[in-house]
Amino acid sequence: MVQSLKFRILLIVALLLGISGAVVAEDITLRFVVWDGNEGLGAMRKTLAEFEKRNPGIHVKLENADYNTYFQKLLTQYAANVAPDVAMMDPANFQKFAKRGALEPLNPFFSQTLGFDITEYYKPIVDAHSFRGDLFVLPRDIAPIGLIYYNKRAFTEAGIPFPDGTWTWDFKERPELREKDFLWVVRKLTKRSGGKTSQWGFVPAWPGAFLDLLVFSQGARYADRQEAPTKITYDDPRVVAAHKFLADLYLKDKLLPSPTELSSSIQLTASQVFSQGRAAMYQSGIWDAKDIRDVNKYGTPGFFEWDIALAPGFRDGTRAMPTGGSGYAMMSSTPYKKEAWKVIQWMAGEPGMTALAQLGVAQPAIRRLARQAPWLPSDKLPPEARYPPSRILTDTAVPTVVFGPSADYWPEVSGLVTAKTDAIWLGSMTAEQAIKEGQANGQMRLNSIVGQRAMPNFNWTAGVFVVLGGLLAIIGWVYLPESRRKLSFREKRENRASYMFLSPWIVGMLVFTLGPMLLSLLMSMADWDIIQPAKWRGIGNFAEAFVDDPRFWKSFAVTGIYTLFAVPLGIATSLGLALLLNLKFRGIEVFRTFFYMPALASAVAGSLIWRKIFQPDGGLLNTFIYGSTGHGNFLGLGSLLSHVSGSKDAANWLGNEHLALPAFVFMSLWGAGGGMVILLAGLQSIPTYYYESATLDGATSWGRFRAITLPLLSPSLFFVLITGVIGSFQVFTQAFVMTKGGPNDATRFYMYHLYDQAFANLRMGYASALAWCLFAVILLFTLLQFRLNKGVYYEADLR
Repeated sequence: MVQSLKFRILLIVALLLGISGAVVAEDITLRFVVWDGNEGLGAMRKTLAEFEKRNPGIHVKLENADYNTYFQKLLTQYAANVAPDVAMMDPANFQKFAKRGALEPLNPFFSQTLGFDITEYYKPIVDAHSFRGDLFVLPRDIAPIGLIYYNKRAFTEAGIPFPDGTWTWDFKERPELREKDFLWVVRKLTKRSGGKTSQWGFVPAWPGAFLDLLVFSQGARYADRQEAPTKITYDDPRVVAAHKFLADLYLKDKLLPSPTELSSSIQLTASQVFSQGRAAMYQSGIWDAKDIRDVNKYGTPGFFEWDIALAPGFRDGTRAMPTGGSGYAMMSSTPYKKEAWKVIQWMAGEPGMTALAQLGVAQPAIRRLARQAPWLPSDKLPPEARYPPSRILTDTAVPTVVFGPSADYWPEVSGLVTAKTDAIWLGSMTAEQAIKEGQANGQMRLNSIVGQRAMPNFNWTAGVFVVLGGLLAIIGWVYLPESRRKLSFREKRENRASYMFLSPWIVGMLVFTLGPMLLSLLMSMADWDIIQPAKWRGIGNFAEAFVDDPRFWKSFAVTGIYTLFAVPLGIATSLGLALLLNLKFRGIEVFRTFFYMPALASAVAGSLIWRKIFQPDGGLLNTFIYGSTGHGNFLGLGSLLSHVSGSKDAANWLGNEHLALPAFVFMSLWGAGGGMVILLAGLQSIPTYYYESATLDGATSWGRFRAITLPLLSPSLFFVLITGVIGSFQVFTQAFVMTKGGPNDATRFYMYHLYDQAFANLRMGYASALAWCLFAVILLFTLLQFRLNKGVYYEADLR
């Protein structure tokens, strides 16, 4: 009996151990999302394969996403509860996740990990990824953007010693310092031939990179605090002076190619300009080294020796530079926190950093690794992989780096300022004017954010009942008069049959149209980012739009002007095409197809085509106006465009704030084929005997058009007018693809502003209010047009 009991106990224990062993042995899969390029992904996959070997039972699925949409997509996934377990982050964007509880603080894991020491990491990048005392992102790399790539051959030909990093800069050239003065070096390295620049002395990767260096090295900053700014300081005289200095280098001294010149005349990126030997110096981060090696290939006939130096300090020797960097974060929604930490520690530790260091694209965030091979080139590497030889300067640069504000609202606030400063590089506004306007707009928005009081939670239950009550009242208002009618049995049966046939449409309308509209109406009265609990704001969103948002009225004005010109021109073009294509001759169907096909093209594809057409140099439109030499003046259009744009150069259609919107109006004619088809159908429905009678009475062609065609075509024209106005108020794709709302908000259409608030600034409540404002405006215009349609002749009116 005792032995039997022992046997049963042992059997139960064995079964429990087997079950627990099966549970322990169950494999788990972690999703890991990054934005690295192809080579970086290859190195990461090899590193993760080694991780999986050392950690049986843990599988890692690596996913890659485009950086431009990466953070929007990640936030949406988190809100939908389908977020990855580990995600790549950077200092400029992590706070919008940490603030909303989407990231897990990593500090508690430090003490649980044997041998882990956070002090091995560069302190600036650790601090940049911290929020309210907690570290949310374990850094994997840091990327100072104060490295000057230089062409040794260009320096030798100019008789200038190679830069040793001891140079400085000032607002004016100092010839007495020779190679110790950065501006003197730039001027000496600049070569011009026949009025054109054959070699630029210096080119930054983008204007903001060099501008930040000028601002930071003077000791100035753009805001009072990094983590939670309360005051923007673009109006600091040092910041204004830096903007003016850079504008003079672009426009007055012509020592740097402007962004417009790069995209239009040179048609190369700044990196390609340096790699192809057309610039002696180039400012960027170390990540560009590999691309430069790929273009300026070692051993080829055009190869030139090159290296890097530290960017110049200010005249007093102060050196400060912008920087980038990234790391890996744990999403708070992951159920596998322990395993996710293992992946983060591995990939943001020595194995992961070493793999990327071998490619030469990411400076390790652990300083010890950044001061040794494989990050530092050695004799064991092939010659082409040793460039740049002075890679140790990446470590020297770290103590001077400056991170921009990491607040989640900073992109919105700073965007109000930079929208104005873009006009400085175009020469359409002075630095003082642009910054004064931008500072006022940005600070007003920042004050609104900082001054927001605590709001009560949104009562969704009450809101739903109110909206449903309103909906039922509308349905009752429409249906009750009909319910009083006495219907026969046959009519009731027919009604039931009709409702059965209509039910799919009714359900679809309620679920996919009316439902989202009602939710949007509720959201318009809330402060909601779809992640945190919504807060009740009442009419605050609408009040902000009409009173506090400087871009609300600007976007409405841009959209209104576009509608005023694009719709009449579109209708006139459609009508002209319809009249031509209504003629009877052989092959007319082919021409109708050709003219209609652009209306079928993707809006994105069409925008990319028109961006090429609008290029200042080499673009089809300017070639037509100015000729192949660039000095023509077809029908005086060149002179007219110079007068409108305020520039003597060839028309910069998308880069000049006076020409950008007219360019969009002109481009709208691309879709005239859609209206053409409708008007052509209307023309062909007009009975021919009207024209025969009018001809017998001696009516001229114009008389027949005015007395017959126009009245009988008026229903089609009215339809095209209604849909054209509605479509013009919904323009978005063209601005998003071609100009991003610029320059100086000249093409910031209302729908683009709405999209920006919803997805870039995470203000779904405010965006919903903007949507309802647009709905009200479109409804008002449509009702007004219906009131003014007395000149529309329908078939019943002619009997």
